[in-house]
Amino acid sequence: MDRQLAKAVVAAFCTDEPEIARRQLEGFRERDWTRTRGWLHTSGMALYFLDRATRLGIEDVMPDALVHELSMNLAANRRRMAGLFEEFSRLNADFQRAEISYVNLKGFSLAPEAYADPAFRYQLDLDFLVARSDLERCAQILARYGYRPRGTASPAWEFQRGIPAKVPLRDLHCGRPEWVVELHAPSEDETARGGGRLSRMKLQVWNGFEFTALSDVDKLLRQAVHIFEHLQGEWTRLAWLLEYGNAVRAHRNDDVLWGEVVAAVAGAPEIRTGVALASLITERVFGATFPREFREQTIDLLRPEVELWVERYRDELVLSQHPGSKLYLLLGDVLEGRRGGWQAKRRKKLLPLHAPVRIKPKAHGGLRAALMLEFGHLHFAVRRLWFHMVQGARYKLESARWRRFVVRAGL
Repeated sequence: MDRQLAKAVVAAFCTDEPEIARRQLEGFRERDWTRTRGWLHTSGMALYFLDRATRLGIEDVMPDALVHELSMNLAANRRRMAGLFEEFSRLNADFQRAEISYVNLKGFSLAPEAYADPAFRYQLDLDFLVARSDLERCAQILARYGYRPRGTASPAWEFQRGIPAKVPLRDLHCGRPEWVVELHAPSEDETARGGGRLSRMKLQVWNGFEFTALSDVDKLLRQAVHIFEHLQGEWTRLAWLLEYGNAVRAHRNDDVLWGEVVAAVAGAPEIRTGVALASLITERVFGATFPREFREQTIDLLRPEVELWVERYRDELVLSQHPGSKLYLLLGDVLEGRRGGWQAKRRKKLLPLHAPVRIKPKAHGGLRAALMLEFGHLHFAVRRLWFHMVQGARYKLESARWRRFVVRAGL
């Protein structure tokens, strides 16, 4: 990918002046756009950028072939998201009839603050926060529609309908053969405090359908924490930062809400650090501005080493091509380096010894399908091993540079 073009794409979201955006983008050649096409899609920015360029009247800076491709992707994604919303509505209606204690997470519940039209989003699954006592009943409802548990390392209960298949980049926004639902349970601490987010839920209407959603405070916190969780992993989808920045702007004049956000993180140092870090990166990348009180109680309390890490590596992590890198471990060195057990955890992350999760073959897929599936598993395992080796070596080299950089900064 062309890193400078990716930066120019991001910059287009930070100005309302068409001529400024045009000057930043018009110097790139068709081959630069071709090289960056994959990043546009996997980062979740492709359709958001098409909309942004159209609104600014600068879509002609892109090659005609790319504009045509993205327009076709938008039409396909609009159909796909309409189907996903039908599934969302059906499951919500069943949960409501069963009087299950639950709330929708992420996805459609983030509209309209985080995004104005779901057709521009790259959303693959549906997430629900469900009271522990109702998890089994939710699973039974999902089973009626053909959803089956799938084995993953995730703490959430994951259910899948259909068989996953590798989708070419050109078909990324088309309908997929599998549907995925994740059920998340409140932590024991949250339950002990009287219900937590479930007790603060609100009713929300989108596209004429009423459903449960997190409170506005909990939505903002969840978006920031979600970003922080991915910053501690190999790859972070840039569109998540864009959507968080949009939500921040939508609530920028709500002093009461921001006061509640500050109060919510005041007694939780780890959550406060995560929210502060995600907010600082969103501010630096997309120009989001935060109320003074929030900044003073979160971002301004970050250790100087963390701010230095953001300044040096934010582009590397949020503008990287999938599957990312292992430079996120440098953030772990900053945040957890003083804690016991971090070195052992870091060794496991540098070279995981477990095999990738295997996809179960169809019961009647035949020998050819089984062989193709085995080949796919082997190909993926080899790619992941190569990724771990290359990125592990890169981390080791960069770690030495980072230590020298910290020393020069006097930290």
